[in-house]
Amino acid sequence: MLGDQGQVPGRLVGTWDVEYTTFAKDGTASQRTGEFIVEWVMDGRALQDLWIVHPRGTRKEREVYTDLHWFDAKSRTWRAAFIDPEHGSVAKFTGGPLGNDRYVLETPDLGSDRTRWSFYDIRRDSFAVRGEASNDEGKTWKLESEYKMQRRRAN
Repeated sequence: MLGDQGQVPGRLVGTWDVEYTTFAKDGTASQRTGEFIVEWVMDGRALQDLWIVHPRGTRKEREVYTDLHWFDAKSRTWRAAFIDPEHGSVAKFTGGPLGNDRYVLETPDLGSDRTRWSFYDIRRDSFAVRGEASNDEGKTWKLESEYKMQRRRAN
């Protein structure tokens, strides 16, 4: 239905095992595991993903988030809405594919001038995501998180 516009984000469809790494302001890294599940929804007009972060350390419950991604034909960009029910927040992203193996979304809705999520090195069985923040309108970016995805094999 989306033709060429859906090729790069469509490669994310599936169930992925995730190694989540987040970086504190002092650079200290913390790691957790989880899942990332992506499916076409709304008769193939949108992608929905589900982020699941497993409990670890003092965190006794898992974290669950979702995004809805759709192509806006008027602006010729992909849009996404990220929903965080635990904190009662919604962030609106805009962006799209860059080349054949990168999908980038940006938002001003997550506490910095800009937050950028880059889905990159997208391959059949793996890809990575970087979460970066900028407080100088995108001139420089600080790495806040990096997620390594590995496609889950069918049993």
